[in-house]
Amino acid sequence: MQGGPIKKASEALQLLLRSLPENCCFNVVSFGSNFDSLFKTSQPYSEESFLKALKHAQEMNANYGGTEIYNPLKWVFENSKNDMPTSIFLLTDGQVYNVDQIVELIKSSEEKKNDDLRLFSIGIGDSVSHNLVESVSRAGKGYAQFVTNNERMDKKILGMLKNAIKPPIKDYNITWTNQILDDNLPTETNPVDKPIISFFSDNTTPPTTDQKIFTNIKIQQAPYLIPPIYPGTRFIVYCILENGIEPCKEITLSGISTEGPIKLSVSLDPVALQGSKIHTLAARKLIQDLEEGSSFIHKHPKNSGKTIPNSLIREQVTNLGVTYSLASKYTSFLAIDERDNKLVAEVKSPPARRIVPVYAPSLVAMRCYAPIPASRAFFCAAIQTSMIGAAGLAPEANQSDEIDQVATDLSTITIKSKSPKIETLYKFLDLQSFDGSFLPSTKFYSWFDKNNFKDFEFIGIKNEKVLCLALAMAYLEIIMFETFKDECEMCYGKAKKALKKEVGDDEQKVNENLEKARKWVKKWADE
Repeated sequence: MQGGPIKKASEALQLLLRSLPENCCFNVVSFGSNFDSLFKTSQPYSEESFLKALKHAQEMNANYGGTEIYNPLKWVFENSKNDMPTSIFLLTDGQVYNVDQIVELIKSSEEKKNDDLRLFSIGIGDSVSHNLVESVSRAGKGYAQFVTNNERMDKKILGMLKNAIKPPIKDYNITWTNQILDDNLPTETNPVDKPIISFFSDNTTPPTTDQKIFTNIKIQQAPYLIPPIYPGTRFIVYCILENGIEPCKEITLSGISTEGPIKLSVSLDPVALQGSKIHTLAARKLIQDLEEGSSFIHKHPKNSGKTIPNSLIREQVTNLGVTYSLASKYTSFLAIDERDNKLVAEVKSPPARRIVPVYAPSLVAMRCYAPIPASRAFFCAAIQTSMIGAAGLAPEANQSDEIDQVATDLSTITIKSKSPKIETLYKFLDLQSFDGSFLPSTKFYSWFDKNNFKDFEFIGIKNEKVLCLALAMAYLEIIMFETFKDECEMCYGKAKKALKKEVGDDEQKVNENLEKARKWVKKWADE
């Protein structure tokens, strides 16, 4: 990835770093054919660590080769802090061959962290593996997003950050029917008569016990285990009821949040649909659950502690694939073109002319260019309570991509424009410290066409730090929010927190100072 796309990714990482909460630890891991980390271990978010990471993001380039994700992810898991929740942001534009191995790594790491680990992924460009991006996010209980080479990723990655720093809702459950089913009854364990073993037996193989796997479930839900549901994302759950099972008139989704139980009831309006499209989609999701080891067969309480044979999974997947005409690990399509061999007519035509190229002699100097390889890996970012990792990009010789390059001279940007550019926002946020403060400086005052604090005495804000924070917040509200609210909302929140700290957590003083700043910024913007 060259030119504009890498520039946009670098800017998105910078904005992500600016938006991190103060009480987190973070790291940046760049990867490709090899990988390296900015810090040896996750560092507390401070002025020093922030500036170092920001410089790293600004200087990031495509020099990491192909895509190798397993080892950098393994390093991140092994070096993350165990005393706080971990969120990982994986950005890639490549493909790998060992998706299953990566998924197993994520699942095992999640178990070690007692489910205090989440992984969010963004796929970039047309060549990225959707299977990779979606599989790792499902295994990591996050979600996946995709962007094109010409699309900005700022809004999507900041949406992920907002969801990552919120404690997830857990233990989701959906009530599909009011009928009492055998599926939900407690499992009774009957004692197994084991054969008597002689004290002098040389056989070291333990006797086998016949484990009957429970498969006759009357409500097939897919996914069987409902993952965390995040604001701004779509989630679909399917349910196939056995004949004779009546659904509720109102289905209920329940879960457990940090503040206690939550519940959502949805009225069910029966609609007769023609065909079997919904059933096919449900079957596809059931197959996905079976292949990933998260189906009702694997996770039902009646099968707890039992070894699920691969032959049973294969049988279940094959039945679904054949019934609903779906391709899977064990089913595929075979197309047969049936033709009538009868000769209809014979057409005679003159032989076609062929143009044979004449090759230049071997001694003639020629210039040729190898095709530019598609870039493979991108950024991976991880934060603890959010930890940030970043992935590297495929190397390219020092060539400039004139088509994708954003050749905007920031010095010519109109900072008062009611339709500002994203580059204006980035330039303004350069004035903000890691803790959200906008410190007094010549550069800050010149942004508003002033020289110093005295030029703002007429506003009526006597504290210089309070003035700068109030002006910055008013500028973001009035100039930036209409177009880039999602991109700057978290930086605005950090500024508001810093302002509250300056006025002694007095909400009334915050509003008073902010209103004074708003009046001036509105007048200044209209000049």
